[in-house]
Order: sequence, then C-alpha cells, then structure tokens
Amino acid sequence: MKNIILSIILCFSLVGCSNFNPRMQNKIDNKNGKIDEIKNNQNGLMLELGKLRQDAEIQNSQLKEVQQGMLNLNATGIRNENKGVQILQGDGALILIFALGTVAMLLFYKRKSDKNEKIANIMAKEVMLLNDQKLNDKILNLSIKTKLEKDVYKMMFKHIRK
Repeated sequence: MKNIILSIILCFSLVGCSNFNPRMQNKIDNKNGKIDEIKNNQNGLMLELGKLRQDAEIQNSQLKEVQQGMLNLNATGIRNENKGVQILQGDGALILIFALGTVAMLLFYKRKSDKNEKIANIMAKEVMLLNDQKLNDKILNLSIKTKLEKDVYKMMFKHIRK
C-alpha cells in the first residue's frame, strides 16, 4: 500500500518537469494571440494615460481661474496691464479719497451753518428793532422747548446793545 501511494505521488510530481530545455519554451506564441493581448494592454494603458493628462490639464486651468479671483479676465476683455506711472493705487489712495470726501463734506456743512447764522442774526436784529415784548417772550419760550435759550438770548442781547 505504501508503494502504491509513493508511486502515485512520484507520478504526479514528475508530470510538470518533462521540459528542461529553455529553448523549447516559447514565451510569445503568435498562434494563441499573446502578442494581441500585449497590444491591447498597451492601448488600454495609453488611453488611461491620456485621460489622466486631460484631467490634469482641466485641473490646471481651473486653478488658474481660482488664482485670478474666479474670473477669466482674458475672456471678458478686461486686461490688468500697468501703463505708465500709477499714482493712486493701493490702500493709501483709498484713504486719501475718503479723507478728501470728508473734508469736502465738512466744508459744505460749514458754509451752510455760516449762512444760517447770518440769516438768524438778520432776523434777530429785525425782531429787536420792532421792540415788541410779546414777540420777544414767545421767541424765548419757544427756544426753551428746543433747549437753545442761551444762544437765542445771546443773539438777542447782542442786538439790544446796538
């Protein structure tokens, strides 16, 4: 029994070892289509490389758009080219423009307040020339409600002296 099992094992172990000559082993068998398989694999890899290259180009173009502030400036016709000396650029120019605007607003309101003061002086002078005590009392009572009684009294008293 041992001999039979040993002979079966020996038969199965020697089945794959019959060809020891390397020249007899043809790795590329043209008849079985192994060359076609290599070409198919090569074409598949080339397609995959093409897809990867195309994806990389798309990502590169999207990255450029993000770097330009998510606007494609060349497509809209706006060009950011420096021409000559640029004086008003950056944060300093922004501060300068706001400062000039503030000064202009202050001058406008200053002129307006000067004009209103002249009108008030003319009216106070005319009221004091009338010398009507009831009118003077009404004006002072109304100025008390607006909390400007000191200013109105000074203006009226200034014209009393004259």
